[in-house]
Amino acid sequence: MSKCFLVDGLNLIFRCFYGIPLLNNQSFPTNAILGTVKILSKIIHLKDSAHVAVFFDKGRDPKRQLLLPEYKANRIEMPDPVKIQIPIVKEFAYALGCTVIERSGVEADDLIASFAKKYGSQFDEVLIFSTDKDFAQCIDNNIYQMIPENNRDSIGNRLDRNGIFEKFGVYPKQIVDYLTLIGDQADNIPGIRGVGPKTAGLWLREFGNIETILSQISLIKPVRFQSILNENTEIIHRNRQLITLDCNINDIYLEKNTPDEQAYDRLIESYQLISLRKKREELQWIQKDLFL
Repeated sequence: MSKCFLVDGLNLIFRCFYGIPLLNNQSFPTNAILGTVKILSKIIHLKDSAHVAVFFDKGRDPKRQLLLPEYKANRIEMPDPVKIQIPIVKEFAYALGCTVIERSGVEADDLIASFAKKYGSQFDEVLIFSTDKDFAQCIDNNIYQMIPENNRDSIGNRLDRNGIFEKFGVYPKQIVDYLTLIGDQADNIPGIRGVGPKTAGLWLREFGNIETILSQISLIKPVRFQSILNENTEIIHRNRQLITLDCNINDIYLEKNTPDEQAYDRLIESYQLISLRKKREELQWIQKDLFL
């Protein structure tokens, strides 16, 4: 069974930065580097791990900015101790043999969704490694979301279609409509006034999707939401566009990248990450070659 891991790079880096005490090598922070490289090494070393790709944002999507100028405006500027570690993480990822993918003006979420759609059939399992709930909309027959865990014995909790339902009360195909109704605070997308997860889940389980909800507003309970939904149809349509991931980005490729032991060793020495030596010894220094 071949597995392809699609890693949300910034999501993982931030998780490691805030989860590991700040480490410094001559005043250069290395905690995010250390945590991210350890997790990438663990993923690569997994049985049947055939390909690992790491995705990064390179600017916000201009189409979403036009739809909602306040899109992601609530996010604070990336702290310098995080920012300066990102290029080093990319160097380590290349040295480990990972594919690193980023495109100017394209969000990592859209790249991951497009990659999963384009190459999903070439693997037995595609695992999206991220805590971002937007990826729940991508879950399909052999596509799963892997939620990272602080667990020595596991890299994360794998969510399939039923796992998404247990977590959100709706199925993957309903996630866009679910987030459209409740909003997405992380991306500064406001939901419909008064509609929370419980109400949105109840409506979607009963009516199936937003189109049916809007076509049968007179049946919506509680009654007070009938006028609220009527007044917010434009916001609903806008939110759907904002939340729906773009699965049709074509210029992404299943690129071959050869692991580089010497580059990895140089990085360890440069940033004095001695604890990564053990990880180096554990690695087989080859990702199963999909191209042979």
